[in-house]
Amino acid sequence: MSAPTGLGPVEVALVDAVDLLARDGEPVRCSDVLAAVEDRAGIGPRYAWLVLVDLGVAWRRHLPLVELYGNCGSALGDPPAEPAYVETRLSPVGVLALAAERGDIGPVPLDLVDGSLYRGGRVPPFDPARVVGALLAGATDAGEPVLPTGGTVDGDLDGLLAGRPVRLTLGCTIRPEGGRLVITEVPLGAEANRIPSAVVDRSRQFERDPAGRGHHVVRRHGSPVVDVFDESTARDGIRIVVQLDPGTDLLAARDWLRDVWPVTIHADCRLPASMAERLTAWDRRDGTGLRALADLLKP
Repeated sequence: MSAPTGLGPVEVALVDAVDLLARDGEPVRCSDVLAAVEDRAGIGPRYAWLVLVDLGVAWRRHLPLVELYGNCGSALGDPPAEPAYVETRLSPVGVLALAAERGDIGPVPLDLVDGSLYRGGRVPPFDPARVVGALLAGATDAGEPVLPTGGTVDGDLDGLLAGRPVRLTLGCTIRPEGGRLVITEVPLGAEANRIPSAVVDRSRQFERDPAGRGHHVVRRHGSPVVDVFDESTARDGIRIVVQLDPGTDLLAARDWLRDVWPVTIHADCRLPASMAERLTAWDRRDGTGLRALADLLKP
């Protein structure tokens, strides 16, 4: 991993290629960026495209490094369009990252903020403002993990922050609304468009017809769920409505719902060192990168 930013070599190659092609900040086709990365670094476009999308969508990273214009998929689990139909340029954070990589400013703590969970690694993300604030203050606490998608993070958080391997439980945000439950946030790594069918499947028990005719008999089996409606939109975000039996205890129903995958998922996580050590050992050098990122995070 790169010392100035904590980015991997593929990520650095992509950010560098976007800067090379997107002159004067004008967006360029992602397919052209992928071709440049293949020519310069030998990284295949199919793999690089997945990484580029991860670097540019707000449901994967707190601090996207590129801006994507076009169909880049969705937090619902929809796939992106072909890279020829999506354009990109560096985000303000991407500009800082590249400047840090080139030694024009001091290091930028992207790895302390976004970790590696977004790309299938074991390091969870943390709140950007708390990480930067802790580094500026010389503090050793940046709080608990915070997912860019929202949702809940539970488990042995003290063990995680101490640098021990742990299994975290990542869950949806579930709110009561009248006599219903509404899912509004889905944890990093879970696909929202799989939740409605998973809840419906869990709320039913399928048994083979005893007469052997081959069809299935649907029977409710200890489930409070009557129906599920996916009202999510690209504009308004995730909204999955779970209709319940009249008079259902909402807390009990929420517990039942949390037991359904992927309303709740698990992630094996471990920090490279304790969070206190990571914050203390992080080398700010002249501090210009850290201060520049702090300025970007100001409301």
